[in-house]
Amino acid sequence: CAGTHRASGSVTDRQRPAWPELDARLGRLVPEAAAHGVTLSIVVHDLSGTYHGAAARAGSNETVKGASLVKLPVLVLLMDRVDHGEVDLDALVTIPAGSPNIVGGAGTLRHRAFPLEVGVRGLAELMVQVSDNTATNALIDVVGGVTAVDDHMAGLGFGTLHMGRKLIHPAGPPLRENYVDAGEVTELLTRIWEGTILSRASSDYVIGLMRGQLVDTKYGAVIPRQHLANKTGELDDVSHDAGFILLPGREVALTTTTAFSGIPRRRADAYVQQSATIVYELLHEPLPRGRGRSTRR
Repeated sequence: CAGTHRASGSVTDRQRPAWPELDARLGRLVPEAAAHGVTLSIVVHDLSGTYHGAAARAGSNETVKGASLVKLPVLVLLMDRVDHGEVDLDALVTIPAGSPNIVGGAGTLRHRAFPLEVGVRGLAELMVQVSDNTATNALIDVVGGVTAVDDHMAGLGFGTLHMGRKLIHPAGPPLRENYVDAGEVTELLTRIWEGTILSRASSDYVIGLMRGQLVDTKYGAVIPRQHLANKTGELDDVSHDAGFILLPGREVALTTTTAFSGIPRRRADAYVQQSATIVYELLHEPLPRGRGRSTRR
């Protein structure tokens, strides 16, 4: 599908002030996770301005299998198509009986009777909120295919957000696998928040879908839903979460990726949860004297 897996180190992750206290706390989690067989990468961006737009990073920020985090690039391209009048969220999509888009894994759509007509809006909700793989595959067709998603990310300057295949379809690594890294996912979230890659209405729609997330095994297990908008992702050897902590006046974008082998996924999930807890607890702490003022988008 896409031509090559792009090299890590994209310039999209803009230079931001350091966030030393958060760096230190998250940094202590990385060797603990490694000792238990989990490679952990965490990147946080201040969106509120309260922390001077700072960033915190822990771990190697290595490129990993994307799992369902690649549904975020699909959603971004979908809403770009909506912004340009090329896709209508109220349009109906027909999924024929026996379609290769009907796959197992996460989601409920595969259990319906086919052929089936589903609205684009409904497919987007299923893709994000229950991580439905069949809905995702149908939307990939709506936006123009796997290559269109991959090319759109490249056009935005992302070097490692790579879509090489539809969900659950066989992958022949490295070119036909789906890849992410924590830094670029956090940068994508930041651009959505700022409204620089989508219209304000479409950006708010994306965040609203993420606020309705129903998979609460990672960030959702430790952060109250009213303060969280997120998208999870997991396979047998990776487990991720990414999204926004929406504590008023202290909003941040956060991504945690993991890679592991030979251990239960719940152990990796526990470190994803701990990373979110560290960030959430710091955001509740009183600000040191002289901290920057809060700004809204």
